[in-house]
Amino acid sequence: MFRQLTQAMSGAATLSARVMAKAIAVPVDTALWAHETTNRKPPQWHSRNEVLLAAPFALLRDFSGGDDDVVPTLLFPPLAGHASCIIDRNGQSQVQLCITMGLTKLYSFDWLSATSATKDTTEADRLDFITRAVDLIAGPAGTVNIVGDCQGGWEAALWAAMHPERVNTLIVAGAPIDTSAGDGPAKQLMPILVPRGNMALYKAMVKAFGGIVPGINNVMGSIAMDPATHVAEHLKVYAHVHDREYLDHFSDYYDWYLHPVDLPGKLYLWAAEHLFVRNELFTGKLEVAGQTVSLRSITCPVFLLGGEEDDITPWQQVHNMRYAVGSSLVRWHLAPGGHIGLFIGRQSQAEYWTPILAQVRELSRPGVRGAGNNEPVSTATASSLPRAGTLRAARLLPRSATAGPGSPTPGRRPRSPGPRRSPAGPAATPPTRSGGRATISSATPSATSPPTPGAPAPGPRPSTPGPGPR
Repeated sequence: MFRQLTQAMSGAATLSARVMAKAIAVPVDTALWAHETTNRKPPQWHSRNEVLLAAPFALLRDFSGGDDDVVPTLLFPPLAGHASCIIDRNGQSQVQLCITMGLTKLYSFDWLSATSATKDTTEADRLDFITRAVDLIAGPAGTVNIVGDCQGGWEAALWAAMHPERVNTLIVAGAPIDTSAGDGPAKQLMPILVPRGNMALYKAMVKAFGGIVPGINNVMGSIAMDPATHVAEHLKVYAHVHDREYLDHFSDYYDWYLHPVDLPGKLYLWAAEHLFVRNELFTGKLEVAGQTVSLRSITCPVFLLGGEEDDITPWQQVHNMRYAVGSSLVRWHLAPGGHIGLFIGRQSQAEYWTPILAQVRELSRPGVRGAGNNEPVSTATASSLPRAGTLRAARLLPRSATAGPGSPTPGRRPRSPGPRRSPAGPAATPPTRSGGRATISSATPSATSPPTPGAPAPGPRPSTPGPGPR
């Protein structure tokens, strides 16, 4: 840690000297730079929407447009100390991409910051709200397409497993499903933070803040992991003070990044213990509201997406879900890049999300539905789904290409906007790319074919310069 801080201070000092030398000669630019780097405002949803349903801890937003006869699509944004509107970032909007791909009946949850009145919100409360939302947009017996990002991914999978007849298709991206897999940096902290599964430290933290987990803790923890990147991103703004596009990109990201959302302490401790420490969702031992949850009950088409350089949720944690579900159509995609870029990065959206959403749209047409008709997807239907000939890194991994045990730290921190250091330990060889074309296959998971332990997560490569994923 001392070496990292020394390097950060040295780099910041060098860049600061260059910036200040130029600033002396250009005082107007200095004033503009100071304004752009310190003038933060609350993040906003960029797409037009209306609130259909409200609870003290969440909203249901309607982004629909058009009268297409298509299955409704419901987005589950991340829930990790930041605003839900990250999925509707200007110019990199997952919301707009869904609409563009024909999923015009589109809705999204908006997770609200916890207060003293909502600090005791439970997962059962949230699941009940989700059910009410699905009843509202699809009817009491209707089905929906579900898209779950990050922490929203495990909750999407959880609800889908409890209501499999209500789910037409399921997309899970960058979500901690098998939390024993991978070898991210958080794994190294687990023996310290939760020794032998002892949650005392986490309980003490929640108690100290009056039953709430301050979102600023996640922000500061993320910055502390890579301070040099954030300092550099702010200093680089000086060279772009007259570039409105660059400044808007910077502001849009940091308005979101530096606007924390508090989490309900009771829910946080429940998720930390049962999902991250005990891995009960993946192992089929999770009980919610008196019901044992089995991912095997999910029989709709499932699309899994992981980030090759994701050190927040190693890709193995998503990939291993294919062993747990009961679907006859599971498609796995591995995209280059890190955590936040997996959801809203331009390359990820163009090369991965676009073909995935095209397949979901095909499965959402009248008469071509899988779980929507309570019937499995036929081989003919599966083979007729759109293929992405230019998709460079999507393939169904062999069962041996999975990660070993080791639980990540409860509570995910957002990926900082620049390059990240490689996690300690040897890097696993990521899935190979074949001739620049996609290899996307259907798979019938087998309950007797568990993932092979032992492979750590692949080390990250530097990301595209500039604030936030591009």
